[in-house]
Order: sequence, then C-alpha cells, then structure tokens
Amino acid sequence: MSIDFGRRRFLWGVGAAGAALSLPSFSARAGGGLAALANAPAPAYVSWGDLYRAQWTWDKIVRGTHIVNCWYQSHCAWDVFVKDGIVFREEQAGEYPQVNAELPDFNPRGCNKGACYSDRMYDPARLKYPLKRVGPRGGGKWERVSWDQALSEIADKFLDVVIEEGTDRVIWDLGPNIDFGTTFAGIARFAQYTRGITLDMNTEIGDGHRGAAETFGKMVGDHSADDWFYSDLILVWGCNPIYTQIPQAHFLTEARYNGSRIIVIAPDFNASATKADLWVPVAPGTDAALALAVARLLIEEGKIDRRFVSEQTDLPLLVRTDTGHFLSEADLRVGGGHARHVLRDAAGGRLVAAPFASLELDGLEPELEVREQVRLADGTEVEVRSVYSLLRERLAPYTPEHAEAMCGTHPTVIRRLASEIAAAKAMCNLTTSNLNKYYHGNLSERSLILLFALTGNFGRKGAGYAAFPFLTIDGPDRFAVIPDANGWPQVEQRLRGLVEEKMAAGGTRETALYDITRMGFRPGNGLPMITCAALFWQVHGGIIDLAREEWDPFLKRSIQAYVDEALAKGWQPLIPEPGRPPRIMFSLTSNALRRIRGTQRVMETLWPELALSVVMDWRMNSTARFADYVLPAAGWYERTSHKWVTTLSPYYTMSTAAVPPLGESLPDWGIIALLAKHVQSRARERGIGTITNRYGEQVHLDRLYDDFTMNGEFTERDDEKVMRKLVELSTNLKNVSWEELKEKGFARYDSMGEHYMVLGNMTEIPPDDSITPYTFHVRDKVPWPTATRRIQFCLDHPLYMELDEVLPRHKEPPTIGGRYPLMLTAGHPRESIHASWRDSPLMMRLSRPEPFLLMSPGDAAERGLADGDWARVYNDCGGFEARIKVAPALRPAQTLIYHAWENYQFRMGSYRHVTPSPLNPVELAGGHPHLQPCYAWGQPSFFDRDTRIEVERVERAGAA
Repeated sequence: MSIDFGRRRFLWGVGAAGAALSLPSFSARAGGGLAALANAPAPAYVSWGDLYRAQWTWDKIVRGTHIVNCWYQSHCAWDVFVKDGIVFREEQAGEYPQVNAELPDFNPRGCNKGACYSDRMYDPARLKYPLKRVGPRGGGKWERVSWDQALSEIADKFLDVVIEEGTDRVIWDLGPNIDFGTTFAGIARFAQYTRGITLDMNTEIGDGHRGAAETFGKMVGDHSADDWFYSDLILVWGCNPIYTQIPQAHFLTEARYNGSRIIVIAPDFNASATKADLWVPVAPGTDAALALAVARLLIEEGKIDRRFVSEQTDLPLLVRTDTGHFLSEADLRVGGGHARHVLRDAAGGRLVAAPFASLELDGLEPELEVREQVRLADGTEVEVRSVYSLLRERLAPYTPEHAEAMCGTHPTVIRRLASEIAAAKAMCNLTTSNLNKYYHGNLSERSLILLFALTGNFGRKGAGYAAFPFLTIDGPDRFAVIPDANGWPQVEQRLRGLVEEKMAAGGTRETALYDITRMGFRPGNGLPMITCAALFWQVHGGIIDLAREEWDPFLKRSIQAYVDEALAKGWQPLIPEPGRPPRIMFSLTSNALRRIRGTQRVMETLWPELALSVVMDWRMNSTARFADYVLPAAGWYERTSHKWVTTLSPYYTMSTAAVPPLGESLPDWGIIALLAKHVQSRARERGIGTITNRYGEQVHLDRLYDDFTMNGEFTERDDEKVMRKLVELSTNLKNVSWEELKEKGFARYDSMGEHYMVLGNMTEIPPDDSITPYTFHVRDKVPWPTATRRIQFCLDHPLYMELDEVLPRHKEPPTIGGRYPLMLTAGHPRESIHASWRDSPLMMRLSRPEPFLLMSPGDAAERGLADGDWARVYNDCGGFEARIKVAPALRPAQTLIYHAWENYQFRMGSYRHVTPSPLNPVELAGGHPHLQPCYAWGQPSFFDRDTRIEVERVERAGAA
C-alpha cells in the first residue's frame, strides 16, 4: 500500500478540514476523525446536530495536559471529556488553590491551543500507522508497514552501524518537546545502554541564557508568577507575555491593579506594551547600550546599593592591569590560594582575600573605587584596579545622548527609565529567551543583570532577575541510570561520594552537581553521553560554511579557527568528532528540519550521510517528510506522562491516558522499548553479543531489552507504571500519593528537589507564599557558582579578552546575511506552540493562514508593497516568499516573522534559508571554572534575530 503525502495533497487535506470547520467544530470529525478510529466503533451520528447535542454528555472525565514546550507556561490541568472512546472536548480545571489570601490564585490555566487539542489529535496531519519511505527522501511517497517489519529493519541497520562504525554514530535528536517524563526515560535508557549520543538542544534553540550563565555561573532562576504581586516595578524587557505567557498574563495585569508599575522595553509596540505604564522603544539588538546608559546614570547619581554590590558581586575584587586577570592570594604570598580573590578592606586599610566559604563580610568593608600599585610575592610591582573602577571607565561613553545614537532611545526616556529603576523598592523582570536569540544577546543580558545588581534587587520578595524558569521532578534522571527497580540507593551512594569529593576540594553542593553533569560531555565514563547540538549542526550539518567573517567586524580570526581551538583544547563537546559524520538519527520530540537555521545546508551536507533517519511523532511534520521510517506516536490524551514545568506556576501536572492510542500509534516509551526488543532479538539471531566501543565501553546488544526494561519490570506496555516509578523516585512530591495525582492531575511541589538544573533557583517553595529566586545566595550567603563565587561581571577568559567582552559593553548588531537595509526579527505566535498547531485548521483561522512578514508602512510603501501582497525575502544565503502584513507597530527597518511555519507551508523556500546563524566565538569558551559547557547552558547558540534582508514584490506564485 503506497501513500502519497505530497505538498499539494497534504495542504488539500488541511484545507478540506478547514472547510468542514465552518460548521460547529464537532462536524469536522464526522467526516474523518470518527471513522478513522480503529479502536472503537464509530457511533451512528447522522448530522452535526447529533454531534452538538452529544457533546454535552460523556462517559468519563480524565485529567490531562499537553506534553509540549509551552515556552514559559508548559503546564495546565484540563478536564478531558470522553464519549464512545473519543475525546470530545476539554475544559480548564479551575481548581488551583489560593495559597495566600494576599496573592492571586493560579486559576484558570490554559490557552487557545490547549482548548482545541481534542480537535488537533484527530485532524488530517495525525499519524496512525508505521510508514516506510518509497522512492527518494522528501518525495512524499510512503508504504504502510507493520510494526514488526519497521522495527526489524531499523534494528538491523542499527546493528550494522554500531558494529562497523561505532556506537557514537547513532544520534538521538531531542527537541523542545522533551518531557522529562516517560519519553525522556525511554530515550535516556536506550542511549545509556547502547552508548549512543543525545543532542543537548537548549542552546541550539536559543534558550541557553548565555548572559546569565556568564554572570551567575548558571542559567536557571525565576519567580513564581504570584511573586510579581510584591513588585512595585516590573520590567517587560524584550518579551511579549500577552502572546507567550497566556496562563500567567492575569498576574501581570493584577499586579498593575495592585499598584505595580509596568515598563515594556521592545522595538515594536507589541500586545504587552498596550498594558504598560511606559513603553520604551529600542532598536533591535541594541538593548545593552540602553541598559549601560541607565547603569551609568545610577552610578553617577549615587543610586546604588553599595552593601549589596560589596557583598554579592565581583565589583570590589581587584584585577591586574598587566595581565587582565584577577589578582589572587597566590600572587601576593607563597602558599596563597589561586582561587582566592582579593579586595581592599577599608576598615583594616589592607588587601585581604575575599570571603570564600560564605559571602558574609564579617566586618569587612570592601572599597569599590581602587587603583593602586601592589607588590607581588616575587617582589615585582603591578597596578591593580577594582572591577568597579574598570566598569566606571567602561561606562563613560554611555551618556544618554551618546546611547541614543546606539539604541535609538531618546535621552529623556533613558533618564526616566533610570529614575523609575532607582526609585523601585522591589524590581523584577519577566523571563524571556528572546534576547538570547540575538548574536550579542549575552552582552544585553549581562548589562540588564547589572541594573539589578547595582540596585540590590535580588533575593527578596518581588525582586530579582528572571533568567530561565525550570522546575521538574528529579526521578527521571535517577530512573535513567538505575540497573533495576531497586537500584537507586547504590547509584545514590556513588553520587554522594562524588559530591563530597568535589565539596572537599572547595566547591559548593551546587557547583559539585554541575561538575558531575558536565562529565556526560566526556565519553568513556559510563554516564549518558551528551553533545552540543549547536556545534553538531554547525559542523556535521555544514552550517558553519554559510558564515562570513565580515558580518562581525569584531572578529580577529576566522570562525573556523575559533572552532578548531575550542575542539583542540576540549573547551566544547562534539561527538562524533569532525570527519566522523553521524549515520543514524532518531528524532523524537523534535522537528529539526523545521527548526534548524540554515536548513538548506543541513539537507545538502548531513542528510546524505545518514544511513537511516527515523522520526517518531504524532503528526507528519517537516522532518518526517524526509525520514526513512515514520513511527506513529500516541497523542497527549492517549498516554500517561508529565511535562517539566517552571517556577512561574509551581505545580506538577500530569496527563493520564483518556482514550487508547489512535490507529496503531503507541506511547513513546512503548516505541523505544519495542525497538530495544527488536535489537536484542536480531542481535541474538545474528549471533551478536557484547561489543566494545571506541571508548572502551562494553555494549551488551544481546540483552538490550532485558537491561532496558530492568528484566521485564517495565515493558513496552507499562507506560503508566514507568510514570509512577518516576514520581516515586522523586524527592519533591512527597506530600501526595500516585492515586491522588492521577485523580486531580496536579499537585504543588513541596520542594525544589535535587535535579541539578532546578537547584539553580537556590530557594525554597513555601506552602503558603510565592517563590523568590536566589534567596540562598542573598539571605543565607551561599556563594554563587562562578569563578569568583559572586555575581561576576568581569570575565578574564582569553576569548573575552580577545573580543573585548571582559566587561559588559554594546556592540553593533552584525550584518548577518549580508549588507541589506532591513533587519529580520521574530517572535512566538499566539496561535501555535512551536509547530504543534501551526497547520491546525482552527488556529489558522485566528490569524493569516500562510507565512507572512510584518513591515512598517514606510518600508512597505518604499518598495511598492501593500498589505496582502506576495513578496520575495532574500539575502546572500537564500530566500523565501511570504505575504506582507503592513504593521504600524513596527519601527522603520524592522521586519518580523512569527516562527514555526512548517516548510511545506511556504510556496518557495523557508525563512530558515536566510538565517545562517553564525557562531559567536565567546560562546566557545571553556577550561574555566564556570565558563564551560553544562547541560542546557554554556554552549554555542543559534541566532536569527540579527538577520539582514531585502524584500521585493513578486507577481506570480513560485517566482524566485
């Protein structure tokens, strides 16, 4: 049986569904969804009226959620209504308790996407049967095959590759929809026992918060949304929460009713700006200039918190002007500590080592403005300066008048922003990963954090910089590595020993756990093997070849030279190494060919090297169309799992299987378990037993399924049993039973737990109050996980010295893509979460249903473009076609395209064809106490917000 999923036929199916949806929503299912259900007889509904009346009766209600990366939402409890084996609709479960009478509650949680997933799970894009490619990749022709045939053929190819070419040639491409639940457990155990490579995609999708990682030594740290109620000033800097944080948006407006002032800083007058007390316009990619101008005013006018700065930051620490490195205790005396930094104590009138085990000053009075000669242990004299002194010198050019030329913000507005910040008693910002998607986004984030540090807005109610929000149970990490169901105590003992060893060497518990996690980047130690996704796609995908050095005038060498240095010195991980391209790619919770910038280069370079491409998904996406096998995954209401959440809403939220999987689709855990079973079976049939990989590790292919399932304890049928074990292994859900969780669908976390990323919040979860990040650092004086053990603004790494980024500064945005007059910016749409709803007929009715580019009226008129015209968007790297939407809210020379359009939704090209995303060399740093890769941060990023383009009108479809 051959199936043709060509572009025209696929879009015809979507269009037909959209036409059907002109009737009440349930009529769409009468023509396709109901009849397609293989697991239940189709009820005898005659008309749409029968369906309309039937929706108000049901057989059962099950609590569910959506296992999708909702940016900073990612967790809402829903009532899922089931009748005749079909999910008819969902409603928000408005049962979140009010934990404090002074704070708003979290009801209701949900958004427009979640409210129509019951429709999405039955639409034409849904996959129901295993498919095998017929003809060339991307040809759109498929053969329906059995699970046994598909998995046997995949298993044989898997065995061929791992035996002949190496276990590290097998890649697990994890995307933004990874759940840290049953899907993660399956991937982690399979990769662990076969020694395959999992891609760490967080920095590749631009969510690595490089500036926070540089300054804090970590990227995680955020409030709960009700903590905004304690803030008197809320900065919505570089984000649009009315679009992207729909379940949290009411906290923002409620805080304003409570007296908080809201300031939106953004290039365009976006939806969130309409809710603000002040909108501060800024040119795209120039936020650092604006922040540094404000910092200069705060220092100049004496409106800084000197006590906080002295205790919590590196600003009083001394730097040698001869080397540019921090002055250490070892420089001053024989036997002194190399990791002990030095400051001048005004009380004692002498140089002393800064506090180390605790941030408590214990009577010290660090001087901030220091410039003097000191005698070193070897008798030589050198000049030293405090970081504060160097910072003031760095800030000198950033007067409001000069900053206007850099960032486009009027000096009067800059001064008003500075006065608002200086007057705030408790200032917070709303988390965003938008700034990180600019090439110099790290400088913007460092500069913004500087404003919070100078004013002491950390670690108390309503105050604190919001970096990346993250919260999850810690059971999945444990489940991934235990040999059997009762094996955690032995693993925990080994882990505890490693932590104690690192703490004895001067680390904190936080830095110890980060260092242990980093071991996964180094193969051969038995831990799960991880590699940097951004470097993987740049090197193995050939994207690095698109970059041009002239785009960034600050570069001193070629980009390839920086990469070569980082790999040669082991600063950054890349497995397999250059010259050994991957041979098998499993894509799960991922849609790489929709997501990766410079996609055309990846298709030309990497895809021909793949002996096998397997996609596991619930819908036919852009990557699946170029796979060799497509395996149908169960929908979110058809399996039991959970989704990692964020501190913004500190509730564990799970989804229980409401109906059986559609057609022959299977839960992710079941698919991976069956793959392990087929690999084991084919290995035994072919006489293959244990092999040793190139890192000296043994891989027992003939007992893979036995090891994966813990000798049958967790089989392919045990999706719910696995989820229950993940919860039972966790330390931060101790106040609720599994049965209670299933019934209610959510529970408030009772602690942060022991997941290393969650630990970055460094605070507690009060049962009756909001969450405020970093209190352990500020209140309890626990050192920060940086080289100086403080919030660190001076980065004395060779790459930062070479590129003049030792201290925060502004750099002009690069001319990525060539010298063209318009800048392409981007954002998340209201109508989809990544691509999961991008071709949903219902959601496409809420906006323009095909790719469109927003332009200012003046830029459009200059090019003879009107609203709705087709235009070609291009630069030196490629081009695409899109409709024009004239938007007065955009500033001149700015364009904007909302992301996640599938490739087949473009009639020519794709917006990823113009976004080559060159590497920023400072992000290759390593060999440093905290400027080194960790899972989810400290690695190179992808950028698309600085792309330069030109736009011209086209008259006919497909015109190039």
